[in-house]
Amino acid sequence: MARVWANVFVEPANLTVHMSVLRRALRDGQDGNRFIVNIPGRGYCFVGSVAISAHEN
Repeated sequence: MARVWANVFVEPANLTVHMSVLRRALRDGQDGNRFIVNIPGRGYCFVGSVAISAHEN
């Protein structure tokens, strides 16, 4: 965490709370969808599919 947030005070509990909110917003785990997984000893990983679509203005 010190490498990612240098000079910023971040508690592991804060990270857990925010990841929970993010998972809820993405509906992670609902209807078989998985977007974020926890890799023990490493942290969190985004595993959702990403698609780029053309957007016309």
